[in-house]
Amino acid sequence: MFQNYKKQNIKEYERLPNPYWKRINENIVFPEAISDYNKNIVSEKNFKLIENMDEDLWFKYIGYLELDKNHGLGEKFLRFAEGFSNTGVFIDIEANSLGNKSKINMNIDSDNPILVDHNLVIVRKNSELDIYINYEDDGKTNGFHNGFTKIYVEDGAKLNIYKIQNYSNKIKHFDSSTIFVDEDAEINIVDIQLGSKLKGTNYDVQLKGNRSFCDIKNVYLGTDNNKMDFNYHFDFLGRESEGYIESSGALTDESWKVFRSTENFIKGCKKAEGSAKEYVTLLNKNIKSHAIPALFATEDDIIGDHAASAGQLDENKMFYLMSRGLDEERAKILVVESSFAPILESLSDKEVKADILKLVKDRLGRN
Repeated sequence: MFQNYKKQNIKEYERLPNPYWKRINENIVFPEAISDYNKNIVSEKNFKLIENMDEDLWFKYIGYLELDKNHGLGEKFLRFAEGFSNTGVFIDIEANSLGNKSKINMNIDSDNPILVDHNLVIVRKNSELDIYINYEDDGKTNGFHNGFTKIYVEDGAKLNIYKIQNYSNKIKHFDSSTIFVDEDAEINIVDIQLGSKLKGTNYDVQLKGNRSFCDIKNVYLGTDNNKMDFNYHFDFLGRESEGYIESSGALTDESWKVFRSTENFIKGCKKAEGSAKEYVTLLNKNIKSHAIPALFATEDDIIGDHAASAGQLDENKMFYLMSRGLDEERAKILVVESSFAPILESLSDKEVKADILKLVKDRLGRN
């Protein structure tokens, strides 16, 4: 049955044309041949991990794995992950289990130029889990990554996810997450997008339960001729559900960014609250930056807002810093760091925070 599931997804994938990404004027070409991935992507864990998906497990998890084709970045990306995955994690945290942590490395190199991960994460009732995910490469290999993660946070559970994507400009990076949050459950995501020449990330969040909660914080950096598309979609279903998006970015050279956010308040979600905010610093005049916020409501007893702003470097800040001996490049980096600081403060690990700031300095320092 499990093999039939993969074969059906391959069949569906092959009937679909490669997509043209109109928003960023890019044709997406998928790899024709996918080889095995020979690394163990899980470097740390303190719980039992489901290692292989066999027929018995397939029947157990079929309700979690089969999603509507419209989830994620699009049907082609979904079918590709489900039919051709060469790695992935299956995490099922038992109820009332606390202090669970995992570190995952999605690395690309000459032996592993194509990474296709299909992941399932289930955090059972009143349990907790922290996941740290790093995306790195050898800087020499032309690579392709497509990931799809299906996440279920059950009643009273809490999930924290920290992502740091630092691929080189030789990598195309696509990542989709579909998230279901039950009653009194909570998910917090910090998504740091610093690298890759072409990147698309998508979060579909279903706030199903009463008092369900999701907070997504995003930092991104665009250099050279990078193209990026960020999409966040929240469906508010439960009463007093809450969903928040906060994004801060910086663009330089000829980079191109599209930020889309959708807050959909569905009838019955009384006293739900949502917010989507983005701020981007424009470091020169050759970049393209688009923000497309949307808010829909069929329930009147809600609070929803969205805001998007873009601005050039603050001349007063630059003058102040340069009058104290900093050159223009260093002053520019400090201004960008200050715009990222409110989001990076949400990182509890000081070493991780310091590593991110160093990566920002390295990338901006080359420009």
